Amino acid sequence: MKEDEKFVEWDNRFSVGIQLIDNQHEHLIEITNELHDACRLGDDTAKEQFRTTIKEAAAYVNYHFNIEEQIMEKTGYPEFVDHKKIHTEFAQEILKNVALFEEGKKFVPNQFVRFLRDWILSHIAFVDSKMGEFVVEFQKTGDLGKNTMKTIDQNQEKKPVVLAVDDSKVYLTQFKNILSSNFDVHGIISPLAALEMVKNMQVDIILLDLGMEEMNGFDFLENLRKDPNSSKIPVIVVSGYSTEKHISAAKNFGADDFISKPPEPDILKEKIKNLLEKVK
Repeated sequence: MKEDEKFVEWDNRFSVGIQLIDNQHEHLIEITNELHDACRLGDDTAKEQFRTTIKEAAAYVNYHFNIEEQIMEKTGYPEFVDHKKIHTEFAQEILKNVALFEEGKKFVPNQFVRFLRDWILSHIAFVDSKMGEFVVEFQKTGDLGKNTMKTIDQNQEKKPVVLAVDDSKVYLTQFKNILSSNFDVHGIISPLAALEMVKNMQVDIILLDLGMEEMNGFDFLENLRKDPNSSKIPVIVVSGYSTEKHISAAKNFGADDFISKPPEPDILKEKIKNLLEKVK
């Protein structure tokens, strides 16, 4: 590869017909090239550059997926559920690799960069292209289509971000069903990956289970609160362990509020609203 040659070049053949999404895909390719450049240098400065850029990749992937999912949901895309599942699996794979790199465990940067490039290009070609075709047709429905896309474009960063950490997929789905009309809800089953997520993206409030196998909620709170970057994020514990002993312990470890499972939708929304008002 020549010195000035990019690892992967953006090409109009990658266009899905939605300018907002094309711009974001092009930025993902730029991030991939930056990671590859850091690999080629191979010195201490490059290692720090790689560390910064891989975190940017994790944050931007989540941001981009959220925009795509809003578009699919609001246009009634029939393959929305399957498409979103692919997003979730890939975002968790990125976070897993960020954690491996940070912990100095077995991690091959060049291999990760090739994986990132191949996933992005194949996803655009075989998955996003189908979504793009549907949305382009939707936009032809006159003012309805135009106004839907305009609203998504203008409001893409306005909803508060709720991170739900629970190893029950049933509850993660329930949180999204209850809150997604007012909040940008991200659900994750791995507490360790969630700790990485709060380092790499804006999170306004966390919903936390206590009885998780990988790491219990108390240990999660302890790690969250000792990091200056995440110490002020409000946390509502949502747990089936609801004795006075558990509630008191959760608050001692840094929880701001507590709700017993299953959560009452109106109470959950009200508690989130109140905590977000306090931290403004």
